[in-house]
Parts: sequence; C-alpha cells; structure tokens
Amino acid sequence: MLFLILASFLWSVSFALIKSSGIHPDLLSAARLGLAALLFLPVLARGQGRSGLRPPRMAVKLAIVGAIQFGLMYVLVMRSYAHLAGFEVALLTVTTPVLVVLIEGALERRIALRHLAAALIAVFAALVMRWPASGHFDTLPLKGFALVGGANAAWALGQILYRRLYSGAAAGESQSDAVRDFGWLYLGAFAVAGPWAALHVGATDVDLSAPQLGKILYLGLIPSGLAFYLWNRGALSVNVGTLAVLNNLKVPLAVLVALAPPFSEPFEGGRLLGSAAVLALALVVSNWRSVPHAASPRT
Repeated sequence: MLFLILASFLWSVSFALIKSSGIHPDLLSAARLGLAALLFLPVLARGQGRSGLRPPRMAVKLAIVGAIQFGLMYVLVMRSYAHLAGFEVALLTVTTPVLVVLIEGALERRIALRHLAAALIAVFAALVMRWPASGHFDTLPLKGFALVGGANAAWALGQILYRRLYSGAAAGESQSDAVRDFGWLYLGAFAVAGPWAALHVGATDVDLSAPQLGKILYLGLIPSGLAFYLWNRGALSVNVGTLAVLNNLKVPLAVLVALAPPFSEPFEGGRLLGSAAVLALALVVSNWRSVPHAASPRT
C-alpha cells in the first residue's frame, strides 16, 4: 500500500505543473512516456543480459498492457480537454474505482460485494472534494464524456491486466521481475502516444522554453516514470478493493498540495477532512471479511 500512497502523492504534486505548462497535450504525453521509457531501458537491458532474453510472449503482453494503461489513457484524457473544462475532466475521473472492481469481476466471473461497496464509497469521497456548487453536468458534451470514460477504462483495465500477469502462479513470474520488465510497458505506451503526437503536433508546438523543457523532464521522469512504476508495483500487493479505493487518494492529496505554499489556494477545510474520512471508511470496507476464508492471489 505504501507504493500506492507514494505514487498518489507524486501525481498530486504534478497537477499544477500540467495545468500551467502551456505545452501541447499530445506532445506532453509522448514526451513524458518517451522519457519514462528511457528511464527504464537501462534496467531492462541489464536484466535481459543477466537473466537471458525475456520470452517474446511475455514481452508482448507487457507492451500491450502499457499501450492500454499508459498510452491509450494519455491520448484519450488529453483529447478530452478540448471538449470539457478542467474541473469537469477531474470530476469524471473519480469513477475509476468502480471500473477497477467491475473489470476484475468480469475477468474473474465474480464480484466481491465488499470491494464494489468500497469503490462506491471512494467515488463519494472524491465527489465531496470536487463537486462544484454551480456544476451542470447534464449538459456535458457527449464526446468529452466518452473520452474521459474511455481513459478511465483504459487505466483501470491496464491495472487489472498487469496484476494478472504477475499474480497468477501459472504465469511463472515473480514480483521481483517487475522492475526489470517495466520498460516493456513504456515501450508499448510510446508506440501509441508517439505516432499520435507526430500526427497532431505542429512545428510551432515544439518551440519550447527552458522552463517548459524542465517541466517535461520532471513530469516524464517522476510522475510518469517513477510514479507509474510505484503504482503498478503496489497494485500487486493489495486486494482489488483497496486498489480501487486508492485510485481516488490523489484527490485529497492534490488539495493538500494546493493549500500549501507556493500555491496557497483557498479551500474549505471541512470538505478535505470529510473526504479523507470517507476514503478511510472505504479502505476499511475493502479489507473487511465477515467470514474468514482463504484468499485467492487476486482477491
């Protein structure tokens, strides 16, 4: 769980940087994923040399997961900003916990009711923080709604597929292989985001200032590179209900960052405390077992 919390904190710090970057969203997506791939390529190459080449089947599976979870997710969510206000995009992402549980349930052909309940509570916890008093969400553009929904589904599906690659005994993989192989996910992600950016980014968009280049470097190596690894690695060590709930942990953490200098944005402290309390309740529910029984590797 510690890895998931650390990843959430790193993402919460990055929100303000993305909002103020002024960088073309497709260029930012491709650059972040490219830098993240470069960060893990030495580890990938060294691991292949020490342990022998990764079987092509596993490498392809990892690349596909990365293409979905990171590449497709970035492309879709960045496109949604052309149709929705920033707070609308943020609000629509809070449904991810439910998608995590439903996707896991569909693949396992069963849904743990406590996990679904925890996911619904986590959605409510995020809404406590994000729901604006003047919001009119019945008039949201359908295209923007669909793009964010697709991004949420891609992110949720990627997490579940990654867990299944390493959690099943039949896979013959250990969690210690995760860091060595993580570069495959970024290669798959860049294979999606790179060509997309090449098609949509103009020559004037790549004329960046030194501060913008610094932001790309930070966002690519830390929130995309380190945080994505921490998140997926942490996803291997918790049950699916806890994973679902912690998908919304970044919400109160982002508000905490916004309250601190140099941002110092005004916000109702009661809503922050209320959201944190509801999120804590969701974690309790996700780990509650009314009848003790042997846990499966992916519960």
